Amino acid sequence: MQEETPLIRPTDEEARKLARTLLRGARYGALAVLDPETGFPLATRTLVGADLDGAPVLLISRLAAHTRALAADPRCSLLVGEPRKGDPLAWPRLTVTGEARGWRRAPKTKM
Repeated sequence: MQEETPLIRPTDEEARKLARTLLRGARYGALAVLDPETGFPLATRTLVGADLDGAPVLLISRLAAHTRALAADPRCSLLVGEPRKGDPLAWPRLTVTGEARGWRRAPKTKM
C-alpha cells in the first residue's frame, strides 16, 4: 500500500526557508481584512514587497476599501504564492496573519 503524502508540511527548517523565499519573492498577494461597515471578510489583491528583515510591506492606496478597513481594524492576513501550470493548489503558498502598522504617506514628488 502506498503511503499518503501529508497535506500540511511539518514546520522544519526546509519549510521555513520556503516560507521566506515565497514572502521575499512575492510581488503581489491576496490581502484579507474585515470590512468595517459589514463586519464581513474582504479579500483584495495588493502589491507586496519585503523590508530588510523579510517582513512584508504592502503598497496600498488610501482610496482602496482595504485601506479603510485596516484603519478601522488592523488585523489582516496575506496570501502569497504564484500558481503555475496545472493545479493551482499543488504549488507552494503561504498565508501570514498579523496587524498592519507603520502607516506612511508616500512622499510628494515635484513635477
